Parts: sequence; structure tokens; C-alpha cells
Amino acid sequence: MLVLFSFILGSITQMQAQTNKAAEKEEKKEERKEKKAARLAKDSIMGEAAFNNAMQAITNQSFVLEANSVQPLNGRVYFVNSNTNFVSLNDGQAMVQIASNSPYPGPNGLGGITVQGSASNLQVKQEKNGNVYVSMNVQGVFLSATVNLVLYSGSNNAMVTVDPNFSGNDLTMNGTLVPYSESNVFQGMTY
Repeated sequence: MLVLFSFILGSITQMQAQTNKAAEKEEKKEERKEKKAARLAKDSIMGEAAFNNAMQAITNQSFVLEANSVQPLNGRVYFVNSNTNFVSLNDGQAMVQIASNSPYPGPNGLGGITVQGSASNLQVKQEKNGNVYVSMNVQGVFLSATVNLVLYSGSNNAMVTVDPNFSGNDLTMNGTLVPYSESNVFQGMTY
């Protein structure tokens, strides 16, 4: 009888320990869910604020897309420094700058090229999904191109495609769109 009683008592203790572990596990799982939900809510709020800031910059026609990747016609993606690779619009002047880490200084002194021109025919359209599309023509001494930009809904992430009018050498850049006044770009010698 004593052996049977010890066996039952041991089984009950083991079941309680398993129940406590399961409860602890469930509690930790709920805690992780709550932290994730809080983080997502915070990211969403910050993303919306960045999106609204970028939208205001587009409305003011004074913005910079600071690129962190560049994709030329060959399709390869090159990760680049956002301080020296950008597309900007300010006071009716658009600028496209490409720079690299090559030892050759290039025409702009940064291993690439910087071209500037007058912006015209600026069109802004927001789709139902919230993405904002910006299109403009840029006419300069060394640049005649159509620039198409997409600002993705809920963030200041954007993509721009520069389509030169006299060649098929399209260039796509991805990065963040910020107001011109908040930009942290370094401009090379302009052509």
C-alpha cells in the first residue's frame, strides 16, 4: 500500500511539474507575441511618419533619393554609399549622381558622374495601394532623361529609374527618400 501511495504521489508531482512547464512555455510565447506586436506597431508608426515626411518633400518638389543600391542595364545590383549616390530635385533642378569605390576618380571626382538639368513635366500620382508615382523630364547639357520614382506606401523606401532619352542605358536606384533639407549627400563635380 505504501509503495502504491508513493507511486501515485510521484505521478502527481511529475504531472504538476509538466503542467508548470507548459504554463511557463505558454506565458513566454504570449510575451514574445506581445513584444512582436509592440515592435510592429512602433515600426508602422515610424514608417507612416517617414512616408508622410517623404510625401511632403515630393509635394514641395524638394527631395533626395539617397540610394543604397544601383542596378545598371546589365542587371547586376551594386551596393553603394548613399551619401554619394542619389537623385535629387530642388528649386526646379534635378541631379543624378553615381559614384563608386574605384581608384579612377571619374568625371565627378568620386569614381562616377554627376549630371544636372532642369526638371519639367512633374507628375505625381498615388495608387489605391498607397504607392506614390512621380515622373519628370530632366533636360541638361549632358542629361536628357525621364526619371520615374516610386515611393512605397508606409515607409520612405523608394526606387527610381533614370531612362536617358538618347540611349537605352537605364539605371535603377533603390534607397530612401528624404526632404532635401534633411539630406546628407556629398556632391561631386557637376556636368
